[in-house]
Amino acid sequence: MSDDRVIDFNDLKNKVKDSDVDKFEQYIYNLYFSVMDGSLTMADFSKKIFEYMNENNISQEKFMNIQKKFMERYGMDSEEVEKHLKNFGIDPSTSGFGAMDFNNMTNENLESIRKSAGFYEKYGHKIQPKSCITTYVKNDVNDIEVIIDQEKVMLYSDKKINLMDAELNELLLGYKNMFNKKIRVLLCENYTEYDY
Repeated sequence: MSDDRVIDFNDLKNKVKDSDVDKFEQYIYNLYFSVMDGSLTMADFSKKIFEYMNENNISQEKFMNIQKKFMERYGMDSEEVEKHLKNFGIDPSTSGFGAMDFNNMTNENLESIRKSAGFYEKYGHKIQPKSCITTYVKNDVNDIEVIIDQEKVMLYSDKKINLMDAELNELLLGYKNMFNKKIRVLLCENYTEYDY
């Protein structure tokens, strides 16, 4: 008996048809609009994706194939997807997706995704993605990380912060003049940090 007559049912089961991608596309767009209008959180979004897989009896491998075809349809690659996630306030490198090869998913990768989804499911209603500006004031007077969040400026240093620093005051005054009103400055000095 020749090998070309052997049917690999796994290949058939995980084969992606255009109709699979069409259905997934419609589902994703509906979820996306629910997130945008506030009726669905990012945690719920993740949960709905897993429900979609279960309801449609889609294996993890087939789901990855659907996502690849979906991305190909719109000319996207994994770097582009990562960029879009960051625009939503999700950094794949810090949310359990770092160094993940989307073309070669393992059970370990999928478990990492489940853990991230679990975190967002539990705490997602409390999380607010923000775009902040980060800069530094490093001179012989101060060594400060400056995080600017709209009208709030946070100064972080593991030492005492010298507020008489001309470079620091020039930065704060320049930023304040952008708003033409008061800004809130928070001092986080002599902080301690540790790996957990």
